[in-house]
Amino acid sequence: QIHTPLEVPPGWLPQFAFLKDKNRRNYAAMVHYMDWTLGKIVVKLKQRGMWDNTLMLVHSDNGGPIYNIPTIGVGGANNLPLRGGKLADWEGGIRVNAFMTGGAVPPSKRGTILEDYIHECDWYATFASIAGVDVFDNKAHDAGLPPVDGVDHSALLLGAGTPGSGKRTEIHHSVRALTVGRWKLITGGMMDIFSNHSMGRAFIPYSGWRPGWGMDAVINTLHYKNCGHGCLFDIKADPNEHKELSSTHPEIVQKLKARLNELNQGVIHKEVGHDDPDACTRWNGFYGPWVDMPPKGQPNEAEILV
Repeated sequence: QIHTPLEVPPGWLPQFAFLKDKNRRNYAAMVHYMDWTLGKIVVKLKQRGMWDNTLMLVHSDNGGPIYNIPTIGVGGANNLPLRGGKLADWEGGIRVNAFMTGGAVPPSKRGTILEDYIHECDWYATFASIAGVDVFDNKAHDAGLPPVDGVDHSALLLGAGTPGSGKRTEIHHSVRALTVGRWKLITGGMMDIFSNHSMGRAFIPYSGWRPGWGMDAVINTLHYKNCGHGCLFDIKADPNEHKELSSTHPEIVQKLKARLNELNQGVIHKEVGHDDPDACTRWNGFYGPWVDMPPKGQPNEAEILV
């Protein structure tokens, strides 16, 4: 995955020698390496006659990191012209690229661009629908857990749905941020920074418009904005979040605050456990199922599965 620490096999760096900053150079090489790796998977699927029945999704989980944090490292990403980056609810931290490909994509849909709202959690409901599987989870229901949040976008992506007909009208970004239609409300951040403050603080980190390397990354790390009162943006007209509109649309701020508070009632604030080293050691350094698994078998078991 493209993540700190910024590392890539040495042979992939020379073609990016024109990039002066080493962190930016490493990040670019990592993205190129990932692209090459996905290409190998596509080639193998085609060689085995599986591509025509494949639906491949590539979707980032968040915007690129633009910080310089000693315990993590330099982010190295660039989300411009969007504001901010990873670990903040600015558009640079949440508005990401995604694409779907494969022979299973209908010819009429290939090459089309969608600007409909699609949340990361929607993919489960969408793929379940495509596979003809009901997303209702009896075990979760019996345990008192809420239903699946995802929205089914199968018609929009593969069926008769046209661009703009998507079913999602709002995105609950976090306990501090919400988008409904064209309006986005941010009331703070830092939920991921202070583990004992799951509701975050009024200040939002990484609030500028700078790339994530060199002195810019340092400035990003020190740049906070107070949105405790509720910062409002029209992200259709102003996706880069330059114009804060709470003073001219106080009624919208109050409406979105009420909706955000309502949605936050369903957020689960519970201790989910501690890191378990078996998650990595069970499969020789690869992630995989490790709870209630049989004892580890032969030494090359993970390599055989991969």
